[in-house]
Amino acid sequence: MDSLREATRRGMVIVDCTQCLKGSVNLRGYATGSALAEAGVLSGYDMTVEAALAKLFYLFSQEYPLPTLRRLIQSDLRGELTSG
Repeated sequence: MDSLREATRRGMVIVDCTQCLKGSVNLRGYATGSALAEAGVLSGYDMTVEAALAKLFYLFSQEYPLPTLRRLIQSDLRGELTSG
């Protein structure tokens, strides 16, 4: 957790995604998830790993400020996530 906390403190964007066919990431629903959230890890909710990667490429290419990028990665832009 310390490594994740340090990485997010330095501005790295870390997204927790699930590989389950149904369901989503709930960082506040269990102890480990809460620790991840406190370390600055963002929930990918029900976004696939592939969608999260493509979304990160797009958002970084737009050169958004970090707070905006962190908000947008957890927002539905084009149907890539249904919960959040």
